[in-house]
Amino acid sequence: MIAQREIEIIRQMDTPRFVVTFMRSQTTGETEISLEGKTAGRHLARHQQVNILDEDGRLLESRKIDDRIANFVFDNFLQRGDTESFQIFQSDLESGKLLPRKALATTAKQVRHQLTDAERSFTANGEKLWLHQPIFEKYAATGFGSIIRATLTNHQVCSSNCQFCSTISRNRKDSVSLQEAKDFVDQLYFGQAEYNRTHFPEYNEAYKKATGSDIRLRGLILSGGGQPNLWPHFTEFVDYLSGLDISLGLITNGFPKKVPDEIYRHFDWIRISITPESASPFYPGGRFDRQYIPPTIIRNPDLTVGYSYVFGPWTNDDILRRIAESIDQYGFEYCRTLADCNLTRDAQLTAHRELAERLFRLGLIDEDGNPTGKIFHQLKYHGTKAEADIIWENGQCYLQTYSVFWDTTGHEENGHSFCYPCDSVTVLTDNSEDGSITTAERKFNHQKWGTVKNTEVNCLFSEPVHPFFDPRKVCTSCLFMKNNQVVKDIISSPPSKVSRIPSRIKHINFP
Repeated sequence: MIAQREIEIIRQMDTPRFVVTFMRSQTTGETEISLEGKTAGRHLARHQQVNILDEDGRLLESRKIDDRIANFVFDNFLQRGDTESFQIFQSDLESGKLLPRKALATTAKQVRHQLTDAERSFTANGEKLWLHQPIFEKYAATGFGSIIRATLTNHQVCSSNCQFCSTISRNRKDSVSLQEAKDFVDQLYFGQAEYNRTHFPEYNEAYKKATGSDIRLRGLILSGGGQPNLWPHFTEFVDYLSGLDISLGLITNGFPKKVPDEIYRHFDWIRISITPESASPFYPGGRFDRQYIPPTIIRNPDLTVGYSYVFGPWTNDDILRRIAESIDQYGFEYCRTLADCNLTRDAQLTAHRELAERLFRLGLIDEDGNPTGKIFHQLKYHGTKAEADIIWENGQCYLQTYSVFWDTTGHEENGHSFCYPCDSVTVLTDNSEDGSITTAERKFNHQKWGTVKNTEVNCLFSEPVHPFFDPRKVCTSCLFMKNNQVVKDIISSPPSKVSRIPSRIKHINFP
């Protein structure tokens, strides 16, 4: 990352969403292209390399950005967007312009991949929904949802500048109070349990028989713009949550030393996001494996800790080897690897293929895609309009029946913010017929995807489920179509049918 006081700005342009700057360090000669969001947060993504591809989309090399590459990115940025601009075909670069070409024909079947117990346990792939079958039988019979899983972003502060950031267009001042966070949880925990005991005793008893719990919030993830543990009330809030019978998860890219190490003992699992090493200033010596790790999470048998790593131009063999070594060093359980979700479906599948080949070449997966150690590959990619029309023939997103994501966007201005059915609406992206790209918004837009205000989350279980938006129009590249399909399968199946999920699958309250 180039220090501001020593840069030479070579080229700059304004786009509707970003200020794009090509700069060079006057002392080292290193170059980068930064994307600065034009929202109040002024968050940055810093790109120092691009992927150079052959005509089939295969990775030839990751190349540092020089003047020629920078000019190509700038000249085609508006058409190619803020993510695929950094995936450049060699022939385009040589000709200096975008050449006509057919869409890449990569399919999921071309990717070395096996669905493992690790992927089933540590990602939300939908299979675990069968373990909560009574709530979907309730939905099928009554039309009412049951919110058993929630994710909270209580503020929008992060100290990293990740190229693949899904919420780069956010406002740092959008934060909530401790009481607002408690009130939100109380509605889903106490209020929802009482509502189901009173209004749906038959289904509540069936769920209690199956899971040992009333129908209420079962799993809660603290997430957000990189570092939820920078929220001023993080420690007090986790202390409060520890007194409830809720499975707690944490997704963070670092551990601020002002947070007591003991607080992390209250979590069922923690996932540490490994950023591109040039993106996080708190990595000592620019290495993720030298960051501070709380002793309370090292080789802790009561806590599942894993890494998450996004593959891109910043990836080299060394970091993948060091991830494997770091897992062993700290006694962690896994690292899930995946492609950048801001890419279009075609480019994302191509990136998945390249990621799998890299893992295979390094001996981290076998020829069939089975992990040889604790690194696994999550094959997560965008859906299509055809799939959207089939799954959502009635225009209803099924994630709304069991899941809620509360994001704080707009909270400073309005005094409230909105809930969403998932966290991936920010990265929806599509290819247009003319070859241009409809890029991801990389922020939460309640007018497009919002459901209820955070103060009205009780409506998600006390009123019949209904479409807040038509996913066939605004979610055609959904990353969770498989999850939607599982819900649809459950509600259309006879009550006697139960999908047998292996007992070794973990984290069943995070479906």
